Amino acid sequence: MSDASSATSPAPKHEPDFESEKETKTPPQVEEAPPPPTQQLDAPPDGGAEAWMTVAGTWFLAFITFGVATVWGVFQDAYVSNSTSRFQNISVFRLGFVGGCATGFAFLAGPFSNILVSNFGVHKTVLVGVIMVAISFELASIAKEYWELFLSQGLMFGLGASLAFIPSAGLPSQWFAKRRNLATAIASSGSGISAVILSSVCQAIIDASSIAWALRFLGFLTLVFGLAGVSLIRVRTVAKKQVQYKVLDLSILKVRGYPLYLAYAFLQFFGYCTPVFFIPSYCTAIGLSPTKASGVLSIATGLNAVGRVMAGVFGDIIGPINVLIMFNSLTGLMCILVWYFAKTFGDMVGFAILWGFFCGAYWALSVPVSAKIVGLPRLGSAVALQFLMNVIPPVFAVPIGSRIINATAASHHVAEESRTAYKYLIVFTFLVPVIASFMLIPVRLGFSKKLMVKV
Repeated sequence: MSDASSATSPAPKHEPDFESEKETKTPPQVEEAPPPPTQQLDAPPDGGAEAWMTVAGTWFLAFITFGVATVWGVFQDAYVSNSTSRFQNISVFRLGFVGGCATGFAFLAGPFSNILVSNFGVHKTVLVGVIMVAISFELASIAKEYWELFLSQGLMFGLGASLAFIPSAGLPSQWFAKRRNLATAIASSGSGISAVILSSVCQAIIDASSIAWALRFLGFLTLVFGLAGVSLIRVRTVAKKQVQYKVLDLSILKVRGYPLYLAYAFLQFFGYCTPVFFIPSYCTAIGLSPTKASGVLSIATGLNAVGRVMAGVFGDIIGPINVLIMFNSLTGLMCILVWYFAKTFGDMVGFAILWGFFCGAYWALSVPVSAKIVGLPRLGSAVALQFLMNVIPPVFAVPIGSRIINATAASHHVAEESRTAYKYLIVFTFLVPVIASFMLIPVRLGFSKKLMVKV
C-alpha cells in the first residue's frame, strides 16, 4: 500500500473505496482500505489499555502544544500593559508575530519531524519536542530584547510543539477503527481544555507576581505533562514496519481528492484563527471590560473542547467528512447570523457558545479524514503535508484582519475601535469557512454520490 493506487484500491469491508462508484441495495457502510495479507494494519484492536493510553498521551501533548499556544493573547496583553513587562515599547503588531509564529511554526516542522521519526522513532522525537517547549518558556522568562522573545516564545516554542505533537497526532488512528473519530477527538480536546484552564491561571500569576513567573510556571508544567504524554503513547508493532514518515511525499497529491482537502485545510484555518484573535478586541469595541472580553474567549475555547468530542461522536455515526462539511459551514453561519449583530455581553456569550462548539471539528477529524483518503500506511507523510497548510494562516491572520478593520474604518469614517469597523472582518470570517466547506463536497462525492451515506 505504498502508492496512490493502493490507497484507493477497492475494499471489501468497512469503508467504501474512494474511487468506487458501485451502488448496493443494502444500507451503505463506511469501509476501510483492505489490509495487507500478512499485517492487519487496518484491523486495529479498537480499544484496550495501550489504545486508551495512547489517547491519553496524545491528550497531554495537545495540552502543552496547541493548548498553550492559545494562551498567547494573555501574554500579549501583559507585554503591552503590565508593569513587569520588558516589552512595553514594542508595538502590538510586532508582538503579534511572536504569537503567530509560535502557532505557525508548530505546523512547519512536520516534514523535518518525519526525518527524526524515521531514524529515531516517535518517542525520541516527541521527547525532543517536549524539552524544547519547556526550555522555550524558561528562556522567554529571562528575555530582555524583542529578538530574544521572538526566538524563544516564538520560534523555539513553535518548532518544539511541532516535534511534540505532529508525530503523535496520528497514533490514535492506528489503534481504533469503529471509534477512530471519537478517539482522535478526545485526544485533540486537550488543547481546548488547556486554553480554558491556563488562560485564567497565567493571568492570575501575572497579576499576583510577574510575567516571568507565569512563563516559568508554563515551562515546568509543559515538561511534566509532556513527559507524561511521552510515557503513555504507544506505536503499534505492525505500524512501525508499515506506516511511512517521508519528508515530503508529493505522490500523495496524486490521490484523488487529497489536493482539494489540503486547500480546505489551508482556507478553513483562517476562519478559525481570525475570530480567536479578534473576539477580545471586538468585545472592547462594544464597551465590554477586559475581564468580560477574556470571559467570552474562555467560553468559546471551553465549548471548543466539547465540540471536538461531539464531532468525534457524530463522525463515528455519520462519517467524518460529512461532519466537517456541516460543522465548518455552521462555524461561518454563526459569524454572520450572531456575531455580526452582537452588541451586548449576552450576545457575545451566545456567539461564543455556538461558534466555539462548531469551530473545533477540524482539530478532531482532520487526521481521520486524511487516513480515510490516503490510507493508514501513508498517514504519517500525509499529516506532515496537511499541517504545512496551517502554517501561514496564524502568522498572517492578525495583519490581514487588522488591514480589513483599518480599511473599513476609513471607508465609513469611524474609529478603528468602533463596532462598525469590524463589519467586513466578520463577513470575511463567514465566507472563509463556508467556501472551504464547498471544497470538501467533491471529496465527499468521490466516496459516494448518495446523500444519506456515512462518509
